[in-house]
Parts: sequence; C-alpha cells; structure tokens
Amino acid sequence: MSLMKFNSELEFKKISLEMKPTIDRYFFEFGESSCQHSFVSSYCLCNKYDDHYFEKDDVLYINRNGLSTDEYKVYLFPMCDRNDNNKLKEAINNIICDAHSENKKVKFFTTTKKCKEIVENLFGNTFIIEDVRDLYEYMYDIEKISTLSGSLYQSKRNIINKLCKTFGDRLSIRELCKTDNVILSDFYRKWYDVHYKALKSLIENEVKEFNLIIDNYDRLNLYGIGIFLDDEMIGFNIGARVNSETYDGMIQKGNVEYDGIYELLNRETAKRWINDFKYMNFEEDLGLAGLRNAKEMYHPEFMIEKFILTEA
Repeated sequence: MSLMKFNSELEFKKISLEMKPTIDRYFFEFGESSCQHSFVSSYCLCNKYDDHYFEKDDVLYINRNGLSTDEYKVYLFPMCDRNDNNKLKEAINNIICDAHSENKKVKFFTTTKKCKEIVENLFGNTFIIEDVRDLYEYMYDIEKISTLSGSLYQSKRNIINKLCKTFGDRLSIRELCKTDNVILSDFYRKWYDVHYKALKSLIENEVKEFNLIIDNYDRLNLYGIGIFLDDEMIGFNIGARVNSETYDGMIQKGNVEYDGIYELLNRETAKRWINDFKYMNFEEDLGLAGLRNAKEMYHPEFMIEKFILTEA
C-alpha cells in the first residue's frame, strides 16, 4: 500500500497527570466505555503500557510504547470523530507513517468492534484482524448489581445475607479518601503476602498500579469503598469514571476468610454510585477460567468485543 505524506511527525510525550483534562475529554467522547480508554488506567498502568500521547487537529494519538517491539509499534485507535471518514483515514495514515519512519509496522491494541469495522471499511485488507475473547470487557447494569434481585442472583444474596447476619453491627461500609492510604497499604500488603506465590506473574504490575492509585487518589478523582469489621479493613473496591455513564472497577481486594466479601463489595459499590453511572465495567477475564466464571455469574448486560489489528 503506497502512502501519501500526511501531517507532521507525531511528537509523542509520556503520560503525566497534567494531561488528564485533555485526555479525559477525548476518552469520554470517543472511548465507548472501554477500560482501555481511561486516563486513570493508562496513568496507573504506566509501568506496563508506558503510554505516550500526542494531540493535533482534534485527534488524540496514543502510542502504547510498553507493548511495542522491534517489528511493531503499538497504538490505541486514534480518538476522534467516528463519523468523519476523512479525519479517520488521515489519522490512521499518520500512524502508519509514524511507524514506518522507525521501520516498523502498526499494531492496534486493542480496538472495539466499531473501530475494527472502520479500519476494514477504510483500509480493506491492510490489517490482519484477530478476535481476542480473553480481552472482551464485561459490562453490567449498575441498578441490577445494586439490588441483585431475582432468581439469577439468589445465591449472591444468600451469601451476602449470611455474612451480614454473622457479624451484624460489627460490619461497616464507607467511602474511601486520600487519608486512607495507610489503611489501604496495610491491607494490600497482607493480601499480597497471601497471594503472591500463586499470582506472581499477574500482580507485579498491579503493585505499581496500586501505589500510584493511593498516592494520587484525589487528583485522579477516584471512587472507592472499604468494608470494615470492628474498624479493621477486610475488603476494598476502587474504580474510576470512564465516561458520563460508566464506572470502571480497577482494583478490588477482599479477605476470603469472610465468605461473601466480594459479593458485598460489588453490591455496595453499585449502591453507593447508582446515581452517578448507568454501567459498571468489570474489565476482561484474561482467559482465566475462574475469573471468567465469576464474571459470567453476574450476567453482563453486554460485552465490549475487542480486536487486535496488525499491519500485514
């Protein structure tokens, strides 16, 4: 495929907190509720993704530098008007030119179904498309999670009721704030010590993510609740706003000695912010059978299908 020389070079800069208002504006409008399109997720996972950004002519370009290789330069799909084919084609061509200037090919990681179809329509067979079920995101109606009513959720109500009945007034639930960073750190350290050996490969980046979350809790405008037994934390849930209607559940930990702790965390998170959001994004299952089963048991309203597009 021959390419015209489009706009000037893409001058990517490493993500920083100062970029939040700009990046939020694009993600809120064009992100389709995906957790991949969240400033908070991008910033807190900087050790994994090493995201770099560049804004020009009403387009936000994202280089996922941490996933790039000697052969491929990895990007997220450009954030811009999805109905403007001319702008979309120019933006994607700019990305192709940027990768080719480094003697690399383009890889989009990951795209939604809508974005995948845009590329197919505008670029034909230029990209090889891989449907990645392990990266599908689970989307739930926040009202349903807040009540867990109906026969589908009977078992979850039962386990929550048993937990609450067992401990009664000794249990308390409250919103978290930046001054809870010591409590959160202590609890996370205990959880980490228990689970590290079994989950080492999965949680090494999460540790760094967690530290960035608690160090910048207010600046990232996070939403969090903690569950306490006799004033000692036994679980927490922290998430962020992805757009006007979606809450992204970023990190959740519970002491599994208390059966039902995760069910209670999910329900109470939904109850707490039912007036702020329409959907809860429980993110992907990464192909882990136990995690997939747990997410499916909450009966998602729909899935955000995800694709990897690789330049042929």
